[in-house]
Amino acid sequence: MLRDHAEEAARVLCAARGGAPVHELPTSCQPQCDADAYLIQDAVIHQLGETVGGWKVGAAAAATAAFCAPIYKGIIRPSPASYSASELRIIGIEAEIAFRLGRDLPPRDAAYDRAEVTAGASLHPVIEVVDSRYADFRSLDRPSILADNFSNGGLVYGAAGGVARDPISALVDFANLMNGRGGAKADTLVTTGSWTGMVFTKRGARIVADFGPLGRVEVAFPIDD
Repeated sequence: MLRDHAEEAARVLCAARGGAPVHELPTSCQPQCDADAYLIQDAVIHQLGETVGGWKVGAAAAATAAFCAPIYKGIIRPSPASYSASELRIIGIEAEIAFRLGRDLPPRDAAYDRAEVTAGASLHPVIEVVDSRYADFRSLDRPSILADNFSNGGLVYGAAGGVARDPISALVDFANLMNGRGGAKADTLVTTGSWTGMVFTKRGARIVADFGPLGRVEVAFPIDD
């Protein structure tokens, strides 16, 4: 994808953040692969002037390639948190496990291994808040959704907890995906995919995800701003 096309797609997605959602990106600037989507993600970050505070990483299935998408610093909040009506168009909820990196992971030729990625990292229960700049993101293909930060609208994190099962392979995938995107910094939150599937809720709801020994996390969506 040409950079001009990525910038055009980013303008459409940026406009949809403050206005009406779009059904799809213009044909001339629709991403055809993950690499195209990453160019658009970067262009959106630049056009919005946002700072990345975390990342989401996942894969549609075990046999498919992992992806990553930025989460902006201003929408990452400690539990208990809330999001006002003006911040979200739809409200999807996914309970997840995230890691806060304990060290920088700068870009390099060699892949990162499990021990390097987990060194000093802490584990946190999180709720990912799902939102979209598309009218119906579930009708679109993976590159288009990935270009829109894979439908991220926020992230709420709880206190660091222990480990009940192993989500670390997703964290290693993230480290090596970021090898080609400038690396990752210590203290970055990386959420590793849903443990519950996505459910939708509405204004006035209060959501609690309780992971037992891993901790709990809470988010509210007040009716009034």
